Amino acid sequence: MSNMADAEGGCLCGAVRYRICGPIEESGYCHCRTCQRQSGAPSVAWFALKPSDFAYIKGKPKIYRASDHAGREFCADCGSYLVFREDDETQTLGVNTATLDDPLLSPPAFHIFCEDRIGWFETADDLPRYDHGRAG
Repeated sequence: MSNMADAEGGCLCGAVRYRICGPIEESGYCHCRTCQRQSGAPSVAWFALKPSDFAYIKGKPKIYRASDHAGREFCADCGSYLVFREDDETQTLGVNTATLDDPLLSPPAFHIFCEDRIGWFETADDLPRYDHGRAG
């Protein structure tokens, strides 16, 4: 994947901003029901990197616990979904690709949780598709 030296992004209203600097470990689309409900969209494009390569530079997000192992971080003012953060700091951090100032920096390479894909939504690509996560 690519190196995102000093790429930045943030929420719709600008209250929360972040900077990333480091390699992207993977980038994909997620079709799970939790991402659909969190974003209000049929899928979410995201990329993963080490938590140490991500920092908020303006504002502080609110955190919603949608599971027992991770939190979803979003702007409390405008509601923009920014980050999926595992409790285990050795895991990667998932960032909503559309919140980058330049989303072209991280094109998706696969689809996960396709078993939850909404039937009327399909992307026009030949990327690999997985019913669950890539590991299973």
